[in-house]
Amino acid sequence: MADDQKTVFSADEVERLDRHQKAGRFHPFTCPNRGDGNHRDNGIDLGGLIPTTRGWICQYCDYTQNWAHGFMKGNSDA
Repeated sequence: MADDQKTVFSADEVERLDRHQKAGRFHPFTCPNRGDGNHRDNGIDLGGLIPTTRGWICQYCDYTQNWAHGFMKGNSDA
């Protein structure tokens, strides 16, 4: 994988993050630019972020996020 595409989350973590993002128990991670009029509700929320092995991505702009709470990834840290 190229240096600019480092793995942030493992494939297993991506699956767990996706389940948390869609579960509806917590407010989902969303893009900070979601109020710009260009973002849509993608079934998660307005500008809901999508977990990938490269981190969270916004499908409507170039925003990315490289962290998640440990409990969401299946780690013991919160």
